[in-house]
Amino acid sequence: MLDGSSGEKKVIENQNTIKEWLVLIKDIQLVPDDNQEGRVGYIFGISLFKGEENRLGFTPDHINKIYYKSNPEFEEQIRKLFNEQFGREF
Repeated sequence: MLDGSSGEKKVIENQNTIKEWLVLIKDIQLVPDDNQEGRVGYIFGISLFKGEENRLGFTPDHINKIYYKSNPEFEEQIRKLFNEQFGREF
């Protein structure tokens, strides 16, 4: 996890925490944005690793090189995770 505002990083190694969070977001529908031009900056960055391999990196509006329209439900789940893990409000 990367706080895009400060550069602070947190690592979650507890598999149950990760699995529980993935269950919360797995059915959220994301709609690709018509505008696929590159963007700069973000508040929340998440990378999922298997061992040393980065398997998936995303922000609330960007997953696997595809930009998505804002989804308040998805962003709220990310915000809750960051609040919990960093111990402060985002």
